[in-house]
Amino acid sequence: MQTYDVIVIGAGPAGLLAAGKAAECGAKVLLLEKMNKPGRKLMITGNGRCNLTNTAPMAEFLKHIGPDSRFLRNSFSKMFSSQLVSFIEGIGVPMDVEDEEYYFTRSNRAIDIVDALVEWNKKLGVDIHCNSGVIDLKRDDDIIASVVVEGNSEYKCKSVVV
Repeated sequence: MQTYDVIVIGAGPAGLLAAGKAAECGAKVLLLEKMNKPGRKLMITGNGRCNLTNTAPMAEFLKHIGPDSRFLRNSFSKMFSSQLVSFIEGIGVPMDVEDEEYYFTRSNRAIDIVDALVEWNKKLGVDIHCNSGVIDLKRDDDIIASVVVEGNSEYKCKSVVV
């Protein structure tokens, strides 16, 4: 049974970022995705063009999320719109602002962001397993000790990100 420092469940945008950031910090990472490809929902955002973010300041952005948006403030202080755009451009996807408000890929292809995120993860040594739906989290006392996927493959871990 393979052992990982971190297992990330779900290879959407958040999962791809979490896995890559954990690997950047030196963790041995497994990224599990139940679908046949990572980032499938991201590929259809903005009618396939990927409206990545917008230019609104944080306070205005949070107003649109609703009254419970305060819990996002700490996360957004680490990576908000400008940092996200810089990160995406840094992994090779040029961005443009449309209507002075919305960030889209210069190519108008959402798949470019997905491909860049997957490639970034691979370069960092993240193991990406698709068609791997999680069916169980096994605990040892109050700590998740392993993850079981369809087909009964099991992976030991020190931590899990869902």
